[in-house]
Amino acid sequence: MKRKAISILLLLLSAARTWDLKAETRTRSAMGRSAPIGEVIANGSVFLNGVRVTSGSTVFNGGSLRTAREARAILALRAGAGVIALLPESEVRVREAGRRWTIELAQGTVLVRAREATEVLSGRVLVRSPHGNWYRVATSGEGIRVDALENPVRVQAEREEWRLAAGHSLLLQGGAAQVAPQSPPPRRARRAVVLPALVVGALVVTLALTVARGERSKVVSPVAPQR
Repeated sequence: MKRKAISILLLLLSAARTWDLKAETRTRSAMGRSAPIGEVIANGSVFLNGVRVTSGSTVFNGGSLRTAREARAILALRAGAGVIALLPESEVRVREAGRRWTIELAQGTVLVRAREATEVLSGRVLVRSPHGNWYRVATSGEGIRVDALENPVRVQAEREEWRLAAGHSLLLQGGAAQVAPQSPPPRRARRAVVLPALVVGALVVTLALTVARGERSKVVSPVAPQR
């Protein structure tokens, strides 16, 4: 009788262990199948999930993109949803859920040109655009600067909220906020905004032609980066 009880206990433990392994396998499999959200167009040293990549590399949901000094990158979002441009020494993590794009800006400058709802989170500052828009968010020693380049955006910080009209900028520094019309920028600053916008069309066309020719893109997983 005792042997039978021990046998049943061992059988139950074995079944439980098997169930745990299957559940773990399903979880890892689901993580490995993270949906692709776009492809990278790289100019200079660009890193995806810590791995240096070239143009055409696939970005999966939750992927991290970083540019080195003097480098730039454009993330062409899937299905023509828009583009996200990173200026030098910038880092973002991009997620998509329910047709809303979330960009977590760790450092640097990001320009968002999208046809769907987007939001940029940088520290305790949240910039939201419920519709298609074109805007810029930059972090620096001065604070966080938001430029509404096409349509209004909403900015939240702590318990404060601002509606930033198109053509206006908001500078958040410490606990102070300053809103002002966008003045004509110096030539170098203007180039930093205009050049990424000008090259988007040409680079996206190049990427489209590459895909049309049937060339395969390098796939980099956010779960297990290739080395």
